Amino acid sequence: MTQRVRVLLADDHPLIRTGIRTALCAEPEIELVAEASNGDEAYALALQHRPDVLLLDLNMPGLSPLEIVARLRDEVPSLNVVVLTAFDDDVYVRSLLNAGVKGYILKDEALEAVVQAIHSVVVGGTWFSETIARRLFSQSDCDAFASPAVLSEREKEILRYLLRGMSNQEIAKELGLAEQTVRNYISRIYNKLGVRSRTEAALWAWMHQFNVL
Repeated sequence: MTQRVRVLLADDHPLIRTGIRTALCAEPEIELVAEASNGDEAYALALQHRPDVLLLDLNMPGLSPLEIVARLRDEVPSLNVVVLTAFDDDVYVRSLLNAGVKGYILKDEALEAVVQAIHSVVVGGTWFSETIARRLFSQSDCDAFASPAVLSEREKEILRYLLRGMSNQEIAKELGLAEQTVRNYISRIYNKLGVRSRTEAALWAWMHQFNVL
């Protein structure tokens, strides 16, 4: 039997938690390990349960989402954070993505989007609400016409590792390359795709349905 994806849900609205809980419990491949109603609980429960995915509401009392993400990035490095919110300010979205958030879902979307996001991020992918992704993509320098075909097989391989959150050092060790060689590859990848950061690379990958596996 395939190991289930372990999820921690953090939202201060009981009705929203009930709806999401119902959707998750209907999925045989997902296990809801705990629920939090504020930022402090979310942080503490993430340390206690070490889930695969944290569904994190942005507007809760206690620790801020940025504080939670920053702390857990070092303490639970395997954790994938997916944000749930009605708040779609572009600057805040970018701050969260740069901090390591893997998904951003607006609360007016169907519950199926939450399930899809969980399955996407747990295998190294990303997930954005359509409106958020298109707006961020249009504001970036990403080349909308650059397809995966512009990359060599080695560049695709390195991009996959990059999108999974691996550092240059980790990629170099995995592939048996010098760290400087990996940096050179990443620079060429960025130039070919017209991106300047991992965040923009993630947006490009999402918009082009680039397979990170």
